[in-house]
Amino acid sequence: MRCSATVSGSAHVGVRVRAAMVVGLAVIDLLFPGASASTAQTAALAADTPRTAWGVPDFSGYWEYRSSTPLERPGTLPDRATLTPTEAAAYLPQRLTDIGKERDLQLNADWWEPGGLTDDRTSMITDPSDGRLPAMTDDARHRDRTLGLRSRSRPADGPEDRERYERCIMGRTVPLMAVAPNRLAQIFQTPDHLVILHEQNWDVRVIRIAEAPHPPDRVRQWQGDSYAHWDGDTLVVRSANFNGAWTLNGTSANMQVVERFAIANDGTLDYQFTIDDPESFAAPWTVAFPITRAVGPLFENACHEGNHSMPLILRGARAEERLDTDRPR
Repeated sequence: MRCSATVSGSAHVGVRVRAAMVVGLAVIDLLFPGASASTAQTAALAADTPRTAWGVPDFSGYWEYRSSTPLERPGTLPDRATLTPTEAAAYLPQRLTDIGKERDLQLNADWWEPGGLTDDRTSMITDPSDGRLPAMTDDARHRDRTLGLRSRSRPADGPEDRERYERCIMGRTVPLMAVAPNRLAQIFQTPDHLVILHEQNWDVRVIRIAEAPHPPDRVRQWQGDSYAHWDGDTLVVRSANFNGAWTLNGTSANMQVVERFAIANDGTLDYQFTIDDPESFAAPWTVAFPITRAVGPLFENACHEGNHSMPLILRGARAEERLDTDRPR
């Protein structure tokens, strides 16, 4: 919760910003008559954007994101980027059925809240225009099978073989991804850092706001290394130096992730990320979706699967091996 001094400081900054906008528009009208119509809309949005005491857009607070829109456009809708409201209403039940099949595999499925389609879109991917992942390399397909969600079907030879989320090491939070289960997060902001606390898995991500290079290539982390800069009212975050122990649809440890955060005129948070990974994909690909304001507080989502389920998974695998050994050949 911000103190009254911060709120007051933000208000004063807002007044100064609005005054500057008025003067600027007057100058534009004098120099370029009639050119300020679109500029006025941009200025109005900037003036209405909540701001910190130091003058940048204020992202702090609680946020929620979820969607039933699939990552890739279904093959049955190859030429449809969006659906009409009637088509979306007809498509959504089948989509929820498909999601339900995945949900039923979860041990604690009751908390799933699938939500609707994002802007009646047929894919979360906005680029390429076909809404599909670019062509994958053989290495990317191998990583997707062995390090991604599909790895859950592998033999449980040891804990290191299991997907990171099963091991309670890290949630699926870099980059953000709107999926059927609702995701809640809280953002904290200082002049030098943006911190995202995720309710899921209780992940904390610290992003430094500075034009600073990534550490040496030998320094690798689960969440990678992230730094950001302001491009007008958009916060641009660049992440690299991942450890390669997990994958996002086949990505490699050398993927580059660029995220953009901006407050829209309806108060939502416009979010998008682009994956650039020549080792895995023939071209970069981009995902975009809105993030809405939410009501706090967050509740600790302590992950115990790594403490309790992992021994059960491994004991089950050893039991299956014994059965295979005992079966007559």
